[in-house]
Amino acid sequence: MSAKTLAGSPLRGFKSILEGKYFAWILLAPSMILVVAFIFYPLYRGVYLSLTRTVLLEGPDSTFIGLENFRQMFRDSLFLLAAKNTLIFMVVGLITQLAVGLGAAMLLSQDRKYIGLIRVLVVLPWFTPPVVTAYMWRFILDQNSGVLIKMLEGVGISFGPAGLWSNPELAIYAVLFVDLWASYPFFMLFLLAAIQGIPKDMRESTAVDGANSWQHFRYVVLPLISPVIVVSSILGVIHLINSPTLVLLMTNGGPGDSTTVLPLLAFQIAFQSYDFGYSSAISVAVLAAIAGFAMVYIRFAKFGKED
Repeated sequence: MSAKTLAGSPLRGFKSILEGKYFAWILLAPSMILVVAFIFYPLYRGVYLSLTRTVLLEGPDSTFIGLENFRQMFRDSLFLLAAKNTLIFMVVGLITQLAVGLGAAMLLSQDRKYIGLIRVLVVLPWFTPPVVTAYMWRFILDQNSGVLIKMLEGVGISFGPAGLWSNPELAIYAVLFVDLWASYPFFMLFLLAAIQGIPKDMRESTAVDGANSWQHFRYVVLPLISPVIVVSSILGVIHLINSPTLVLLMTNGGPGDSTTVLPLLAFQIAFQSYDFGYSSAISVAVLAAIAGFAMVYIRFAKFGKED
């Protein structure tokens, strides 16, 4: 086909569309519609509900009350308790999971026999469904029939007649122990990849200089993997704040409200008290906290361009 024929054919118009600046927006349109439908609109509705009194037991209508739901949060003793539990869950969970994950990564970075198989086995808890994890450990830590409890009692460690799940002071730490078992492989995978990315000549040079294992870790490994530690910690905090699945399945916030965390409290208020306005306000507060950590994550991950 000659250039003259092509110039007057429909193909020329199609070619101009492909080369035009709007073609990328045409390709993005379907995904943008889905994002608006399933992310932005629910987000808008959640923020709007947080500014209203919407109690389904009182009728389907909503009354705009401004920031009253947010003011109520700071007068609500249950919200303050849930905020305290969430902070404990976040701090203790992050420290333990990061420490165990880093230790496991250091051990699994060594070139040993069957190390590949060991790495697969160590990661298995992370792939175990939360329902299976919750009920398995609920049984293992049961006061009457739990295998681990009986073993601990055999060496003189007792949690009293109430056991772990009925003790308001210990129940949250029992959930944290289960979450540690299920989540530390996340940190281990991040840190193991970072450690294996360290050139071998650095290890050999420190050995030649007479550095021991601790000095090699302190002055070589730790500085090089610190960006990965920061990023994985931020992602871990977001997970700990926004994942009440184990708490819901293992204790449902009990005994009493001693293990209630903010996402679980929002769920209970919405689907047990049917107060969607106050529940949305709590969810927006949690969302704001997560958004703050996400901004820190973006900052450290250097997704944006720096001036």
